[in-house]
Amino acid sequence: MIGARVRVVSEDGSFTIVVYAESLREVEQTAKFRYPGSTVRIAFPIEPECFFSAAPHTGAHTGLEAMERLTEPIRPS
Repeated sequence: MIGARVRVVSEDGSFTIVVYAESLREVEQTAKFRYPGSTVRIAFPIEPECFFSAAPHTGAHTGLEAMERLTEPIRPS
């Protein structure tokens, strides 16, 4: 299980989330599934304390649960 920060950009604003999954590809796919119609990119540099997750693997649902720790969206002024 690995984790990565993901930047999500939509018409309403942008925010960064942390997603945990088995691979970076799955991290990105999980975020795209959760935020359809938004631009989703893995945020670099990847921070080691996030990447090497100690979280137990419980399937794709884990990636979605990680998204509960969202930051407030930044709205354009």
